[in-house]
Amino acid sequence: MEASFTVSSDAPQQQQQEPRTFTEAVLGKGIHQESWAKRWMTLEPSLRVALATAAFAALLFIPYLGAVGLWDCWETHYGEVGREMVQRRDYVFPFWENAWFFSKPPLTMWMQALGMQVVGTLRSEGALGLYTEWGMRMPFALLSIAAVSLLSLAVARVVSRRAGLATGFVLATMPLYFLLTRQTVTDTPFVTTLVCAMACAMIGQLDDTTKHRAGWWYAFYVFAGLSTLAKGLLGVGLPAVILVLYALFAVIPYDAKSFNAHLRWLMEPAFRAEVNQGKQPMPVLWAQMYKMKLGTGILVFCAVAVPWYLTLSLFQGVDDEGKLFWYRFFVHDHLNRLSAGVHTTTPGGTFIYFIEQGGFGIFPWVALLPGALAVVSRLQLRSRDKADHLALMAVLWAAFSFTLLASSATKFHHYVFPVLPALAVLIALFIDKLWEEGLAAHAVSLVFGFVLFVLVGKDLAGNPKNFTDLFVYNYDRPYPFDLVTKPIAMFASRPLWVGDLLTLVLLAVGAYLAVGVFPVKAKASVGARAAALLCLGVGAAFLLPMALRGAVGTQWPLGVALGLVGGWVGWQAMKTQDDSRTSLWLTAGTLALVGGAFVARGLRVQSLSDPLFKSLSEPVNVKMAMGFVFAVAGILAVVGALQRSRVMVYGTFWALAAGFALWFNWGHWVDLSHHWTQRDLFWRYYAQRKPDEPITAFMMNWRGETFYSRNTVKQIREPGKLKPFVDQPGREWALVEHNRLGILRNAAGTDKVVNVIDRDINNKFILVSID
Repeated sequence: MEASFTVSSDAPQQQQQEPRTFTEAVLGKGIHQESWAKRWMTLEPSLRVALATAAFAALLFIPYLGAVGLWDCWETHYGEVGREMVQRRDYVFPFWENAWFFSKPPLTMWMQALGMQVVGTLRSEGALGLYTEWGMRMPFALLSIAAVSLLSLAVARVVSRRAGLATGFVLATMPLYFLLTRQTVTDTPFVTTLVCAMACAMIGQLDDTTKHRAGWWYAFYVFAGLSTLAKGLLGVGLPAVILVLYALFAVIPYDAKSFNAHLRWLMEPAFRAEVNQGKQPMPVLWAQMYKMKLGTGILVFCAVAVPWYLTLSLFQGVDDEGKLFWYRFFVHDHLNRLSAGVHTTTPGGTFIYFIEQGGFGIFPWVALLPGALAVVSRLQLRSRDKADHLALMAVLWAAFSFTLLASSATKFHHYVFPVLPALAVLIALFIDKLWEEGLAAHAVSLVFGFVLFVLVGKDLAGNPKNFTDLFVYNYDRPYPFDLVTKPIAMFASRPLWVGDLLTLVLLAVGAYLAVGVFPVKAKASVGARAAALLCLGVGAAFLLPMALRGAVGTQWPLGVALGLVGGWVGWQAMKTQDDSRTSLWLTAGTLALVGGAFVARGLRVQSLSDPLFKSLSEPVNVKMAMGFVFAVAGILAVVGALQRSRVMVYGTFWALAAGFALWFNWGHWVDLSHHWTQRDLFWRYYAQRKPDEPITAFMMNWRGETFYSRNTVKQIREPGKLKPFVDQPGREWALVEHNRLGILRNAAGTDKVVNVIDRDINNKFILVSID
């Protein structure tokens, strides 16, 4: 992952100390001399960007993708339609339970059906195939990876490799993006194909070096067609409006001469002949249409998107509500959703609603949003700089998408999803300028960004449910708070302690500072070296009691560490003859005095009674760990900014974003999933049932029961209708929500025994057998 992070130092004296590129800062200045690096460098630069971002996105998105079941209710709803396609061998007319399904276009279900066919979901009886979820989610993940890579490629070719790499990294680590990538829902192929379409348009419009301009524009029309097959009119409407607005702001001239030239081209054959002969320039608007292959491109779009819509519009079948396709899809699920509200769980929400959810969805990059907005506020609409044109496209993309979705009467948290890629581009452009121009040039924006980082980080650490609510249907659904409040089991003999985190941070920061200040060529001050020693010393003092589980107290090792650092500072004061000698002696004396007090107190107090040790041995849960990590990252970023160290600021944020994304994707998402899927319960049902033992879904309609039972579950939504079901010969099974188990027991009757199977595996549903 190479990028030309050329340094423009904030301070002249730092120029020789800072690495030439960010890659060198992380991997060392000799990295380009390695054999693998030389082979990598032979590739075309923008291709390296695309491959690097694709590899990073794959690292985030693919592991554990199919390790857990489909989440209710959207994944399983669309998944059942896809399963019916495979079972009925009908991929044109979607079907759900016992009626046609017209509320969504087919691309999502086609992708799910493809995955199910590949892994053999329906090749055996009983439970669905073991790799069903892998097969269904993989096409969505691959499309999402392609979107990240293609957008990075576009920004790299138009602006710089650094901006391209930043675009891919920022987008892939935005929580809403990586969480929806793991969902087989319509929004994922809609937004990812939209991203691909806009990336192709950016290259086709702005890349002066491309040799395949027509190919990029035709790819734009193909992806726009696929986006339309994923979400409907938004798939073509969003990119079309964005490009029209871009043309109005940055392409079309408004002078009288140009207006007359356009009219003459339309009205005068002789003028058109002169244009064709090169005697007159092509009027700008007509030239733009020719450049983007508008006429043939529309035909390409229609070839991709229109056949299915035309077929369904002529179809006379009705759905479970008695609606024809054209009315259900275009009127009910488009116009009514926008103007009146359909299935919304947050009625009456204002535009502020998406500002809040957008802040959660892009964390921690919300810290750079003020800087991104400040940079684009200085854009020149008709600049000759292609980077300004790309930034304008991104601004119009974000602004129009946000305005449209904020105006919709139907609101879900994830509706802010189409705005994220545009924000990723704008943030990446700010990252590019920040490295080039230095931190001091954008100090005010960084201050405002830090405030946003603190406020959003505080809310997320205090209520991690905000992350899950980004991509679920019912925000009142019980959240498994024990996952974020129980102590983290890090070690065999004890949970993770506060002291463990503090020790790790102190030692890491101390080592980082020491590497930078102790080499002779660094010419660092005594104060800087003392700070590094202090971090290392205090970290080592905490490490001893942490490792020995309190067999040794905390205060006297801390006192010894402070005393040793104070002694070193005093030794440096003896060798110094300049004006800093007095302050060094004062610092040394203070450290020695405080250290002595800690030693004296520590020797009088038993280790387990040590109040400092009690504080450090406080068990850590996920909420505490998130708050701690966010706080440490914020502090390190502030310290780096004060030192004008771009490497420290960038390294801190990139480590936070990557580390948090990896933890959430590989760990926390897996733990959460068991409470939003019915797969685990159905596995137990199929493993323990005997032939001809039926199962019912009692007073629930979460879609998962239909998908995982292969549409054989009996829906009982009224308590009075349960008795005939349980009075059948043999044993029966039921799925029920935890809070309705008592209703089920009463409805089954006193002559029936209700046995609970694995009560704690899912905090929403429970599986029972009825004898």
